[in-house]
Amino acid sequence: MKARDIVDILPAFLIMLSFFTAWAFFHIWTRHIATELGYAITAEQTEQEHLLSENKSLKLEISTLKSSRRLEEIAKNKLGMKSPSPEQVVYLWLDE
Repeated sequence: MKARDIVDILPAFLIMLSFFTAWAFFHIWTRHIATELGYAITAEQTEQEHLLSENKSLKLEISTLKSSRRLEEIAKNKLGMKSPSPEQVVYLWLDE
């Protein structure tokens, strides 16, 4: 090959080399982003499972705290209340 032939081919070779390099960087960058997103999704799913478990636990605690037996015990023992006598009970009827 003559020096003149190399000079004629050099711009095309540099353009192809630049294109290949840009493509390689883009490919590596997209793989990196995909991996990072995979880690982020896994972390969010773990957080979701934790929050659902905590929500379930809190709902159970609410139902325990709202139980009639517990409220009646607090009313009698801590607040000094007692069950109403029959004449203290007022019934309301709704006409719908």
